[in-house]
Amino acid sequence: MAGRRLTTTADDIDKSLSKAASSFDLGAKPDCVASRRIGSPLLSGVGAEVIVPPVRSCITPDCPQQGKPLGGHKHHYAATLYTRSRGTLPVRVYSLYCKGACCHTTYRHDYLVRSARSPDAVREYYPGVPHALEASEYSFVESKLVQVFRSQMALCHASGEIVAKCYNLGLCDLPDARQLSGDTVWHAFYLHALLLDSTRRSDPLRVPHSGVHAERLQRALEARNLRMAGVGQPEWAHACDLCEKIYPTDPSDPEKRLSACVMDGVTVGHPRCNENLCTNRLRSPRDRFCPEHAAEEEICAVHGCALRAEDSKRTCCTPAHRQHEEDKREKGKAFFRLKKRADDKLQGIKASLGRRWTHNEQLMFRPCGVILSRCTFYESESVGNALRFILATFPEHLPRAMPSYIFFDNNCLLLRHILASKEHRLDDVGLPVDVFHAIRKHKESDAFCAMNCNPACFTELYSDGLGWLFNSSAAEQGNVWFGKFMAVAREMSEIHYNFFLDEMILIHNEQRVEVLRKRGCHPRTVPLDELAMPRH
Repeated sequence: MAGRRLTTTADDIDKSLSKAASSFDLGAKPDCVASRRIGSPLLSGVGAEVIVPPVRSCITPDCPQQGKPLGGHKHHYAATLYTRSRGTLPVRVYSLYCKGACCHTTYRHDYLVRSARSPDAVREYYPGVPHALEASEYSFVESKLVQVFRSQMALCHASGEIVAKCYNLGLCDLPDARQLSGDTVWHAFYLHALLLDSTRRSDPLRVPHSGVHAERLQRALEARNLRMAGVGQPEWAHACDLCEKIYPTDPSDPEKRLSACVMDGVTVGHPRCNENLCTNRLRSPRDRFCPEHAAEEEICAVHGCALRAEDSKRTCCTPAHRQHEEDKREKGKAFFRLKKRADDKLQGIKASLGRRWTHNEQLMFRPCGVILSRCTFYESESVGNALRFILATFPEHLPRAMPSYIFFDNNCLLLRHILASKEHRLDDVGLPVDVFHAIRKHKESDAFCAMNCNPACFTELYSDGLGWLFNSSAAEQGNVWFGKFMAVAREMSEIHYNFFLDEMILIHNEQRVEVLRKRGCHPRTVPLDELAMPRH
């Protein structure tokens, strides 16, 4: 029956649902496994649930059939619904079709598509997040379950594959049910996140209807990545009692509002082009070079050698170069560890035999733990990159967004770079080294650092009664959490990598703001009109 084509209307579906409900209690208790047995006649024809579109008439404004019941030749089919509290359910999926001239709109459970057979057809998702997401044609995931997936990823640093295994072991109670796959978890995660983003922006999500399912969301993911860069995080304009202070505390003196941020880098990384200074995107995370530098794949991997690689190897036929590659491939094997060969002729040879990863992720924290912004540094955590990251996070057209102080473990070198480059946008910003690194990492003999970046020189940052006004170790503490995503994200493509990490930060911020609210720290979002005002 799954492949049978029927002429159905919205009224027909309503009648079939009513008839099914009269002979089967769709609200049965979740632990009543017998009533959901796949082999039962009811589930073979209808399913434990029926997934239908949210509309019963055409909603296209210029369609002559607008307001009339939908009907047309469309098939319905069996699928699987993964739920949070009821386990895995067999379901029946229906779609409706408008036969209006120049309309030809197919209405699915969570989206509509006009002229579906056209190669340029577009899926337009309904506003909001539906109760179930179509992760693939035959797999639906309950939105409440995706929320659990998100929490597992953000709090437990679980990959989609681990999340799927946990679900199959703990919640999949039907012996013959289709197992939840890691790919289905990832598809549901990305789609759910995009729908949340479109809801926040009041802009419907649109993706191509044709093509491979895994690539359908690519453009939407990349567009969201671009919006997230710099000022895109929903909590970018965050403020609370822990990251803003009134100074001085004496009410007789004119008060001044002080704010602070903490910047630091953490190693995570995604595969990148082996060519120095190249930031082009790879076709695949398994590639060593981007399309522009693909010809380098045929050149010997030893630095400085221009000969062609031979014999399906990555080095030329030069004996020392070939021996270097073979030793590198042997490394880690028991034979290599036991042999411990140390050929003096091979010392000093450097080669790029494998893939290369980006250097680090740079994060901008508020002292309360909320993360404002993230950026990928390809080559190093240089002070030039750090300065560009600061200016991108706090753009010139929003002067009040710039904090009063930015803590950074290398602020002494950053300040020297700012002075040398004559950058004046940070003239009234204090650049102290965070307390931990000031004590343990910076020499007392460095007079420039002691005079300009020692946090003790900023008297307003310390109070005898309260101690340090701001938590300058917020980045070190946050990096412990963020760095654990390396194992999950390290093999992702650049687009998925950026989207995933931005979404983890978003979830972290939501949870952190809720904690601040419960503690009475008055978390809030500063209006853009206020941030656009002059600093003084």
